[in-house]
Amino acid sequence: MTWLFNSMESQIYEIFAYSDTALALWESLKEMYGHGDNASRIFELQQELTCSKQGPSQSFTEHLGNLKKKWDELHQYRPTTQSVTDYVKREEQDKIFQLLASIKPEYEDLKRQVLMSSTLPTFATVCSIIQREKTRRQSHEHRNDT
Repeated sequence: MTWLFNSMESQIYEIFAYSDTALALWESLKEMYGHGDNASRIFELQQELTCSKQGPSQSFTEHLGNLKKKWDELHQYRPTTQSVTDYVKREEQDKIFQLLASIKPEYEDLKRQVLMSSTLPTFATVCSIIQREKTRRQSHEHRNDT
């Protein structure tokens, strides 16, 4: 338990300081932070990688190191697929992430809602959610104009 506690930030340590056993501590940490399918973090990493540029005062080695950290973290969430089903699922997730990254800023709440769901909806469902929100907004604007 000491090793785990010593590797934690102080704020996190305070949450778990009274765990009875190392197993209980590990299980609590896993439940709170061990999201193997953390869509919002995968989305964030992909956005960071897409937008990454070497800074004017940044060496190539520093830039490469930053990219590698992001690639490694992304690989933790998305290890190499072992089946066609997993590959197809990942392709659909990537389409969802690309779509969400490309929509207007006023859909930020909707984007957050989709990414925070316990399981990522299908691409068709995400398109439907966006379309319904667009219709709702237009209807609301129309009522305000009259």
